[in-house]
Amino acid sequence: MAEVTQQFGNILLGGRSGTSQGQLRISETGLAWRKSGGGKTVEVPSKDIQSLLWTKVARGCQLSVRRQSGQTINFIGFRDKDLELLQESFDKDIEEQELAVSGRNWGDALIDGSTLVFKVNGKPAFRVPLNEVGQVAQGRDEVMLEFPVDDHAGGERDDALVEMGFYVPKDTEQYPGNEETPAAKVFYDRVMEHTEVVASGDAIASFEAVAVLAPRGRFEVEMYSTFMKLVGQSQDYVVQYDSIVRLFVLPKNPPHTLVVVSLDPPIRKGQTYYPHILCQFSAEEDTTVELDITEDLLAAKNEKCGGKLQKSMDGPSFDVFARTLRGLSSAKLTKPGAFRTADGVGYALRCSFKADDGYLYPLERAFFYVHKPPTLLVHDEIESVEFMRQGGGVLAASAKTFDLNIRLKNEQEYLFRGIQKSEWTNLFNFIHAKKLRVENLREAEMGPGGGGRAIDLDLGEDIDTGMAKMQAAGELEDSEEDADFQMGSGDEEDDGEASDDSGSASEGEEVAEPAAKKVKKRAAASPGAAPKPKKAKKMAPPDSEAQGKPKAKRKKKDKNAPKKGLSAFMFFSSGMREQVKAENPGIAFGEIGKVMGEKWKQVSPEERAKYEQMAANDKERYARDMEAYKEKQAAEGRNLGAESG
Repeated sequence: MAEVTQQFGNILLGGRSGTSQGQLRISETGLAWRKSGGGKTVEVPSKDIQSLLWTKVARGCQLSVRRQSGQTINFIGFRDKDLELLQESFDKDIEEQELAVSGRNWGDALIDGSTLVFKVNGKPAFRVPLNEVGQVAQGRDEVMLEFPVDDHAGGERDDALVEMGFYVPKDTEQYPGNEETPAAKVFYDRVMEHTEVVASGDAIASFEAVAVLAPRGRFEVEMYSTFMKLVGQSQDYVVQYDSIVRLFVLPKNPPHTLVVVSLDPPIRKGQTYYPHILCQFSAEEDTTVELDITEDLLAAKNEKCGGKLQKSMDGPSFDVFARTLRGLSSAKLTKPGAFRTADGVGYALRCSFKADDGYLYPLERAFFYVHKPPTLLVHDEIESVEFMRQGGGVLAASAKTFDLNIRLKNEQEYLFRGIQKSEWTNLFNFIHAKKLRVENLREAEMGPGGGGRAIDLDLGEDIDTGMAKMQAAGELEDSEEDADFQMGSGDEEDDGEASDDSGSASEGEEVAEPAAKKVKKRAAASPGAAPKPKKAKKMAPPDSEAQGKPKAKRKKKDKNAPKKGLSAFMFFSSGMREQVKAENPGIAFGEIGKVMGEKWKQVSPEERAKYEQMAANDKERYARDMEAYKEKQAAEGRNLGAESG
């Protein structure tokens, strides 16, 4: 091969599940195609290329690369003038072939390697990769090829090929038959030699009653030479090994361990796509597997996977399952690395993403969140990371959790909420060691308490815009009341009840004491100055006080009371505050709430529903916590009464 390296952008990789766009690089060692944005990679060494075919198709030109095994890979999107550049990059001739465009539906069905080629007048009309056929059925004079409906899906297409029928004449010369073996049977047998359709008893390995979290259900997992089949009660899935990008073994909360199968393209059920299959095993369960495999196939598999496939394996179920699938599919296996939680035992951080709780795994080259929805964030695709405290100032010091916001290079953001404050240091050290950019590096270095800062004017993400305006106007109140308001505002939603605290006295004081303080302030004012109408109104005692009735004390707030649920707008504003600051450098504090209010009005109903669901979940959480709190208070009251009696 000539020492020439060529790169072609916007090249589509063709397949049964549609096309994926990426970049094709050709060098003296072979060719490599990588999907745009990361993910699937296809590599073909130069010694593995058997032949090259060039055809003009609907979207430009197509290069078909046939491997030594007979498999054909199609790259689409070249220009006419690219043929000369490609010819310089390969030491094999590229054959140009013209397609049949007459529209006739009769011709010659030839099997070329592992591909069925239908020719009209000697020109190919279409090709069918036989290894992508799901089922083959034979009639009297017909052979039906069926393709999996809910298998790999590369895009949201309304139409998909699910079935193709061939009528085979009895007197055809290509597949001669007799009375016992008709021509259709001969054609059927030839097709079956190159498909992956085999009887269930021919599975190399089988695992029964595997609990799968996504797509949810219990499946019998059958592993064949080139694909894996998930057999369920109402749904079956066929997963080609070449669509498995990577395997993950993720220890979950005891006693469970997850084996994640990452796919590109994903499998589909109706309109739902599953890029990750989550198989859950009991870590305490052991199993033994004897592979039903020939010595030749075992040697071929070990040549690809580095000799890691054994004919007999035993150990924990999750480990045997992962090792077997790795050996048959040649996919790479990833396990948790150096990161440990604050207790030194766990591998994942408990948190919530969107409206569901789950686990975030900081891996050596990615973050993986499970399980709704399973989300893989590769380090190379991350633009920055931000540590977000729950509130500011005093609130930050008292908060028990923090949030982690991950921003990708494509401007997508992922907010993981409710991580325990004790995990801050371990997570920060891990992210810093991976050389990921931390947006608020100085603040993150101070830790979750903010380095002991007592008061911060910006009350943080959990404060409503109404509270922000009240805080901005806090200069009208004395500092003791203002500090008390900060503490209250961090624990409760601004739903109209906060006004009961804004003008009240500090905890445990009688009404007469703050009244004396107010008289002192008025006496210190310049003589002749007219009192403000509001202040004069406050001086007038109600009739109840004139009659000697004491004013009720302010109820002392219990710091152990549960935190009220946040509103949909507060969940929205928690993710928008920093964005508003970035978009409006130097913006006044009082203006931030106005800007977020305008953005909230522009939120679509679908996006708003997400935040309303988060608020509903938080409301249910508050109801549960309050019920438990009241039961505890009642129990303590009974115990106190028993002791005094």
